[in-house]
Amino acid sequence: MNEDIRIRQAKLYDVPAMARIERDSFGSPWSADEITKDVTAGGNVYVAVAEYGEKKAGYGEIRTVAGEAQIYNIAIAPEFRRAGIGEALLRHMIARAEEDGCVLVTLEVRGSNEAAMALYTKLGFREVGRRRGYYSKGGEDAVLMDLDLRKVEIEIEIQ
Repeated sequence: MNEDIRIRQAKLYDVPAMARIERDSFGSPWSADEITKDVTAGGNVYVAVAEYGEKKAGYGEIRTVAGEAQIYNIAIAPEFRRAGIGEALLRHMIARAEEDGCVLVTLEVRGSNEAAMALYTKLGFREVGRRRGYYSKGGEDAVLMDLDLRKVEIEIEIQ
């Protein structure tokens, strides 16, 4: 991992930057209040923030239950895309799922998000289905993907 990238559990003081990243990344962004609820939820909800140098560069959220983890969100600030931050964050989230005893990681992604799907495929995710017209803005399909942690070996770092 690039030594300038640091990933850690998100704190309340990270929420404004995370909300900005969310607004800059999605057509239907989560609100700062929604992000705050997740950051403070604890239990089976884990939110991580990625820093590049001194700046907040991205964040992700994963939820675990009954041996499965679902990646709810990964968002990278536009100025930090294609710098390896998304991959570092994804690897961190997978490692968190493994630490929590999960054997399966799932996610959904817009069908048009080719960069994200290429990253997920690179790390061993496979397409397992589609939700037709899932995204209300544009009626785009959601591509469902999963990663069976019993079948892959992935180099992961937890900081």
